[in-house]
Amino acid sequence: MKVIFEEYSGIIITAVAIVALIAVVTLLLASNGPVHTTFVNLINTLFSKVKIS
Repeated sequence: MKVIFEEYSGIIITAVAIVALIAVVTLLLASNGPVHTTFVNLINTLFSKVKIS
């Protein structure tokens, strides 16, 4: 086990970091995520101020 971590620790850390980054981006951009909700509210506010329906 020690040999595996000595040889492949960089690859393991990189893979875990990439998976975590993908998970965070997926959660933020999900249909009810904070980024999606804020963007939809921004567009709706913009259209209501411009009076485009």
